[in-house]
Amino acid sequence: MNVTTSAKFLALVATLSLALGACTRIGTESAGGAGGNPWTHHGVLRMANLSDPDTLNPVIGNEQIDSDLAMLWAGYFFNWNDKNEYVPELATVVPTLKNGGISKDQKTILYHLRKGVSWQDGKPFTADDVIFTFHAIMNKDNNVGSTVGYALVSAIDKVDAQTVRVHLSRPWAPFVATFFNQSGNPYPLLPAHLLAQYPDINHVDFNSHPVGTGPFIMDHWQRGSKIVFRANPHYWRGPPKLQRIEYNPVPNENTIVTLLQSHEIDLEYNAASANYSQTSHIAGTTATLTPFTQYGQLAINLSHPIVSDVRVRRAMWYALDSKAMIRDITHDVNLPAYTDQPAFLWAYNPNVVHYDYDPAKAKQLLQDAGWKPGPDGIRVKNGQRLQITLAGASGSATGNAMNVVAQRYWHDVGIDTLVKPYTTSLFFASFGANGIVQTGKFDVAFYSWLNGTDPDDSTLWMCDQWPRNGQNVYRFCNHALDAAEKMALSSNDPAVRKKAYDKIQSILADQVPAILTWYNQRISVANTDLKNYRPAHAVTSFWNPWEWEI
Repeated sequence: MNVTTSAKFLALVATLSLALGACTRIGTESAGGAGGNPWTHHGVLRMANLSDPDTLNPVIGNEQIDSDLAMLWAGYFFNWNDKNEYVPELATVVPTLKNGGISKDQKTILYHLRKGVSWQDGKPFTADDVIFTFHAIMNKDNNVGSTVGYALVSAIDKVDAQTVRVHLSRPWAPFVATFFNQSGNPYPLLPAHLLAQYPDINHVDFNSHPVGTGPFIMDHWQRGSKIVFRANPHYWRGPPKLQRIEYNPVPNENTIVTLLQSHEIDLEYNAASANYSQTSHIAGTTATLTPFTQYGQLAINLSHPIVSDVRVRRAMWYALDSKAMIRDITHDVNLPAYTDQPAFLWAYNPNVVHYDYDPAKAKQLLQDAGWKPGPDGIRVKNGQRLQITLAGASGSATGNAMNVVAQRYWHDVGIDTLVKPYTTSLFFASFGANGIVQTGKFDVAFYSWLNGTDPDDSTLWMCDQWPRNGQNVYRFCNHALDAAEKMALSSNDPAVRKKAYDKIQSILADQVPAILTWYNQRISVANTDLKNYRPAHAVTSFWNPWEWEI
């Protein structure tokens, strides 16, 4: 998904390498000793972030914060923990071919629901709620962002009150990772007894006062002000350790730093790397770096002749000093990136070509492609100057810094770069709304992409996924890659999928439809009295709020 501060996620049962499974923690020890910090409100967690929710219901929401806060009040089939494993939540067993939860033809999925779970108003959670929520997602009158995966369901059966059988029109390997799970579009289960009466759920009171199965009950919220959650005494795991959580939307990053320094908040999650030198040295706090399934990229529009030659694209990557950019732009927070799969994910291929900084090689590739230095150093071919447009979202400190740095590096090898900033709303607007990225009004565009827990990247790269059909804004088409994507999507065998993703990553590295700038590490800054806050590496940091304690 295209990611800004407020953008919502767009779009396996496998054991992940733990090489990057642990977070890096640095900070100053609690000044309060055994008794804790004097500013700690025991049992109350005060947290802040830039984002102000548009709704508390992720099914019809448009912001990432909607999904983060849903982890407090709502429930999913599975959560995704800090060890890169699924944690059963409202379903008790992750369906696989091995345990029979996925049929041999891979078109039927069986879910066993947890018994004894109640909605926060006391009504029981049953298969009826699962079936209702599925139909709500597929209801065209509801403002649902994506039905990817759900649209493949041909039928859904209630076997009994605690068992659901889902039938797919064709095998689709990411289904278990998508269906009420921690995907690029994480939809929680909704209560049928409260919502089934409405023809649509776009404007119901539930969206600002939700009732879920989660560890916290939404107590009160006035838009533009803090949201207060209180402990659910009837949560199925038992009452959570916190009595209360206060979420404060603060639209200025520097103000959040001040609140941390004055100890008026206990937690900032997904903090800005630009302030890391400050936030990592606040007395009584700990800064945590968590590798995440999010990467920065310079997307290249291959339909534009100026960048259609792969030698030019390779030269553009060789011309960039990625290590220096990570140091100077992200303050050494982020990690080098060579593929669209993070190094901690099972699908990662470490054996792709690396475009490490080599301006001499960049110049030679451009020379080989027929671009000769002109009188002012900018290269020329058939009377045309080698000038590219670099589009980005205005107002982003990281984006602005990237524009300046890339422009300088490319100028050094003879590429003239015209930077074009756009408002976030226009830059990321849909195809129908004439968005800059979606309609291809760029040679190169800088933004981030964030995936879910499954490595599925087909919407980015397949030939049939050009906008408006998908997210292939690169206008890239490679039939060998398409064949590998189809293999990865049609098999639930991890070994088959791994081979396919190795092939996909090799093709992408060779053809360079995008220059990957870095893999993100998420920054959390927390009161040292906060215990059991262990951010996950995908979708949301808030996988275990029932265990948090302060």
